[in-house]
Amino acid sequence: MAMIWAEEAEEAVCKVPFFVRRRVKKHVEEEAARSGSGIVLLEHVHSCRKQFLEGKAMEIKGFQIETCFGASGCENRAVESDRLVKELEALLAERNIGAFLRERVSGPLKMHHEFRITLSDCPNACSRPQIADIGIIGARRPSMSDQSCLACGECVQVCREGAIEFVKGSGVRSLNLEKCVQCGKCLDACPTGTLREGARGRRILVGGKLGRHPQLGKELKGIYPDEGVPAVVERCLEMYFRYSEEGERLGAILNRVGCQAIIHEASHR
Repeated sequence: MAMIWAEEAEEAVCKVPFFVRRRVKKHVEEEAARSGSGIVLLEHVHSCRKQFLEGKAMEIKGFQIETCFGASGCENRAVESDRLVKELEALLAERNIGAFLRERVSGPLKMHHEFRITLSDCPNACSRPQIADIGIIGARRPSMSDQSCLACGECVQVCREGAIEFVKGSGVRSLNLEKCVQCGKCLDACPTGTLREGARGRRILVGGKLGRHPQLGKELKGIYPDEGVPAVVERCLEMYFRYSEEGERLGAILNRVGCQAIIHEASHR
């Protein structure tokens, strides 16, 4: 059962950086529960802030996996991520990144040291996978079938990218996959099966980061089936363990040593 938040407490937490807000909110709710309160008050937020400044607030386990709100019934959801998230959590826990970081980082571990994987169930990417060490975006790539087109224009209406070449009276002529973001909306709209699913899976971005030198992740070529994603993550982790200095982000490592090893192993689909 979700806890009730006092308005002033909720306003205070909204000022926390977005990439740790969900985690901080959970910690504040735990603090309220420990104090026996059924409502989260501003004093619980202040208590957690004090603990954080004293270096006691949150356990740094070495990695974080974040997701979007697709599982809550988002109408834009292209793929489901529940099972993949569990597989990746098990993979990262097995690699014991926390112990690795404690060996490499001088001083206490902080949240920005943690290895981050972010998943989004559709190209809207509201969970911001572009700025994670590894960003994973759900994708459904359309293709043309041999089914006759009714020229209803439904696919054109839902395609926000202008990726469908459509001739009035004749129907769909071709798809521009350079413009297509692989959201799958046209597939759901097509009543005849003229547009069919050519591939379903994940786009993968590597090396995104915030900080003093922010950068967007570099997208690996292709769409990866769920069963192929852990192998790409493993390859990224191998580079991370081999080259990481002082808990730097994967993006900093790739900038220094290049990402050809990941591309060579992964981008062949």
